[in-house]
Amino acid sequence: MMAFALRRLTFWLLGFLLAVGAFIRFRALDFGLPHTQARPDETAIIDPVRTLLTGHLPHFYDYPWLFLWILALAYLGYFVWGAIAGWFHTVADMLATWPTHYEPFFLIPRAISAAAGTITILLVYRLGRQIRDDATGLVAALFLTFSFMHVRGSHFGTTDVVMTLLIVGAVTLLLDAHRTRNQLTFAAAGVVAGLAAATKYNGVVLVVPMLASHLLTVWDAPAGGKRAAWLDPRIAIFGGGFLVAFAIGVPFVVVDQARFLDAMRELAHALRTGDKNLETANGWWHHLIFSLRYGMGLPMLTAGLVGAVVMFWRDTRKAVLLLSFPIAYYVLAGSLKLLFFRYVMPVVPFLCVTGAYLVCWGVSEAVARLQIRREPSAFVPAIASALVALAIVWTGAARTLAFDRIMAKTDSRVLLAEWFEKNVPPGSTVVQSGSVYGRARFPGALDYREWRWDGGRRVFLLGNKRLSAQDAPEWIVMQDSPLPSGNQDILIELVKDRYELVSAFQAFSASGDLVYDQQDMFFVPFSGFAHVVRPGPNFSVFKRKDAATDGDARSHTH
Repeated sequence: MMAFALRRLTFWLLGFLLAVGAFIRFRALDFGLPHTQARPDETAIIDPVRTLLTGHLPHFYDYPWLFLWILALAYLGYFVWGAIAGWFHTVADMLATWPTHYEPFFLIPRAISAAAGTITILLVYRLGRQIRDDATGLVAALFLTFSFMHVRGSHFGTTDVVMTLLIVGAVTLLLDAHRTRNQLTFAAAGVVAGLAAATKYNGVVLVVPMLASHLLTVWDAPAGGKRAAWLDPRIAIFGGGFLVAFAIGVPFVVVDQARFLDAMRELAHALRTGDKNLETANGWWHHLIFSLRYGMGLPMLTAGLVGAVVMFWRDTRKAVLLLSFPIAYYVLAGSLKLLFFRYVMPVVPFLCVTGAYLVCWGVSEAVARLQIRREPSAFVPAIASALVALAIVWTGAARTLAFDRIMAKTDSRVLLAEWFEKNVPPGSTVVQSGSVYGRARFPGALDYREWRWDGGRRVFLLGNKRLSAQDAPEWIVMQDSPLPSGNQDILIELVKDRYELVSAFQAFSASGDLVYDQQDMFFVPFSGFAHVVRPGPNFSVFKRKDAATDGDARSHTH
């Protein structure tokens, strides 16, 4: 009866975590829209999928194509829905809505990521259960539910969260396969691992836990059976499933090999040279003190690291199987010069599991010692583990809720574009300073003549015409952000005498608490949310004193 009650409680608690995890991942999925570059990497995926749906190869090889296939199928589902509703007659009709009704093209991949992120919570529960018990699985699921980096990434229509889901799925299958020695489970683990690599190339690191399983098999074999253990066919079965699944994501290796090799050389060069915006000599240290610290919260990260050490000490074989992937992956990620915070997202679920292991094992040990002379209660360790877990997860939960609050607000770039549409006449000359990623996108019907900054020649251009200070645009937008987005000197000089400030849009207030990923041009921080009002940069709008306006352009702050 007690066991049934505990199973039922576990079921409801896991269901509650999945519901909460889904809510905070699906909330504010329309962030930034109609600004299409709120998350720049999204269009890098959407554009090739739109090309695929026209029947042409997109020549896009920065990622394998599994996510592109999934998204293409989802878009076809959107077409079927639209055809039933009378919106479209052909796929070409659907694609033709892109310039005017592009929101669904963003919401669909974001929803795929949010769903993948939610399902990962369930798999992490299973992983924790495999490692120890139901309580460990629940605490691991709790940690991932509120793991800030994972929640943040689940909002984006990109490959990272889907790959992470497949990685966790592959490791759970591999743990089962190693325990049961079942060939079909090894084959399934290989297929899921291949699908992870077909989503993003770094999923290839999943061969490491398979090798760890094989070496443990050899180690555990009796002296007379070492040769047979070395020749165990399960590694080949895993490899066969892996290669078949991986091939789904890389058809271009055969059909467009030359362009693929060129793309791989460019990608390798970018990974070796890094980003000038980030100066660090040690990628492993950077990911530890920035990516994981702010992506998980210091309490959860500490619990995860200590839990990994404890697991290696107490249950070495399980630790080797569970942690061979995240360790190998972290070594690889830290060796690169491109150090986006999100590059270590696949490590996060495993740290959630080891953190849960530490909590549940540590609490059980402590309770056993305290109750050494009394009859222990089964509920005491569970309640104590829950309290400790909630204390650990609080930092990540607070950060996650603050992030969702900010994401639900209108992006400053959208507010700026709306203000221009109301107050600045069509055909006006406009210049936006700072990073191209931080600029607003004005409706094409306004036909503004926008100055373009040529960073190489360090001059402004209007079409092909080279401009100088004497040309003085009618409107200047100055951009301010903790991300790399400095204003050009020529604009700073211009606004001093001939311009007046007519409007300002505040997205954040300066603070030393703000921590951004300096390589990833997404205008919401990892820390310092109390100082952030909405996504986007701060803007100051200056009007040349003799310029015309549409409506009231009196100075005010938004």
